[in-house]
Amino acid sequence: MAMRSTDRILVLEKIDKEKKDTSIIDPKVLEGKNPLHLYLEQGMWYFRFEHGLVPGPLRDRYTSFKIAKDTAEAYFLTRNIRIADVLDDA
Repeated sequence: MAMRSTDRILVLEKIDKEKKDTSIIDPKVLEGKNPLHLYLEQGMWYFRFEHGLVPGPLRDRYTSFKIAKDTAEAYFLTRNIRIADVLDDA
């Protein structure tokens, strides 16, 4: 079994496109111009945008990819955003 990438990109999209956006998420994130990376470093997963700061609730370190992704899903659902895909180069 091949090792999966230690740098994965979460592709985000609005759930209800008609709903007015009240989140503090940079609109470029939803356009794919500022990807949200989920990195594995020294055995811990963490989030990073290519530009700007990660929202406070996602600034922790996580012991597994699944825990980190589940945390991001719960956070973004409250902002009318879902994880549409996970890009993995491996």
